[in-house]
Amino acid sequence: MDISPIAYAIPLFFVLIGLEVLVARHRGLEVYRYHDAITDLSCGIGSRVVGVAGKVLGLAGYTAVWHFVGVARIESGVAAWVAVILGVDFFYYWLHRAGHRMNIVWAGHVVHHQSEDYNLAVALRQSWYIPFIEWIFYLPLAVIGFSPLMYAGASAINTLYQFWIHTETVGRIGPLEAVLNTPSHHRVHHGTNPEYIDKNYGGILIIWDKLFGTFEPEVAPSVYGTIKPLRSWNPLWANVANWVEMGQQFRLARGPADAARILLGPPGWTPDGIPPAPAVSRDAQQKYVVQSSRLADWYVGLSYLTAIIATTGFMVVQTALEPVKLVVFGALIAAGIISWGGLLEGRRWACFTELARLVVAPIAAWHLSEGNTAFVASVAMVSLLSAVPVVAMVRGSGGRVG
Repeated sequence: MDISPIAYAIPLFFVLIGLEVLVARHRGLEVYRYHDAITDLSCGIGSRVVGVAGKVLGLAGYTAVWHFVGVARIESGVAAWVAVILGVDFFYYWLHRAGHRMNIVWAGHVVHHQSEDYNLAVALRQSWYIPFIEWIFYLPLAVIGFSPLMYAGASAINTLYQFWIHTETVGRIGPLEAVLNTPSHHRVHHGTNPEYIDKNYGGILIIWDKLFGTFEPEVAPSVYGTIKPLRSWNPLWANVANWVEMGQQFRLARGPADAARILLGPPGWTPDGIPPAPAVSRDAQQKYVVQSSRLADWYVGLSYLTAIIATTGFMVVQTALEPVKLVVFGALIAAGIISWGGLLEGRRWACFTELARLVVAPIAAWHLSEGNTAFVASVAMVSLLSAVPVVAMVRGSGGRVG
């Protein structure tokens, strides 16, 4: 079963991102910053590559519950599809709410909120950890009897819908605001304004927030990001930073009750309580900026063309490729996005990890293609050409050493 229909929407995502850039420029809006957008894409690529194991685990778990516990066998029909789409949206609301109210889930979901900008690229910024646990929230649908195919399809629809609401170029859309989750509603959700925190959890529909008391209309402009900024372009650090912080909090725990609250309590909880959210404004916000070299910017940008192609291929063949080859393929992509994040921060170590990746790439290509000489030769040529600017970065000023 192909569990990655989103792979086929990737070209459309980038067409819409390009259109958003043009519209924003026409209106005089600054909604994209190069380094931030690259980090968004890196987190998204990592989610699709690292999270494939979680997706497989989740579909297997859902299938097992459907097979052994399901009280019915619901596999087709218009009414059934409407019901499962509504059901997925309902349980997504509770997954999303848990992602903001339980630290053990927020540790993954925080990745989606770290960007200090708000645009369609942010929609692609996803956690590498959440795919391993999100399926648990949808198990009631398996018990009811909705087939794994219907569950996977409805989940994809829910995810695809939410792409377009991550934009500042669309205002209110009239009466539909009363029912649907819209860019206006979701801008509120991404705001760190005290009145916006923990509001508007809906996926497709906003009615769940209105029913359960978590709705807030958009009034003041949202200040995007997290209360404690990430201040990094490294996608790996973006995914582990909150876990590191939780580890530090455990050292301050005064017993098992405190330890449980650190895991199951809301973000920001410490044995001394939760400090109030500070007042914020766009004018006062100091966004994270690093002056990387122009060579690094160009290198990372051009490298991303290969990364997007490779990730799309990875998503298309992931159910057909044998596990060892899938791990090799995924590790090569993940190593790239981590190194590129370091290059954008001027980290010297990133030059050496990128050179190591370029050396390994032809060997991995040989393994993946089972000795296809033309494919291996093309990968080796790209690696050789790519090594030239990386060596230049090592020999140049190199930015910061870290």
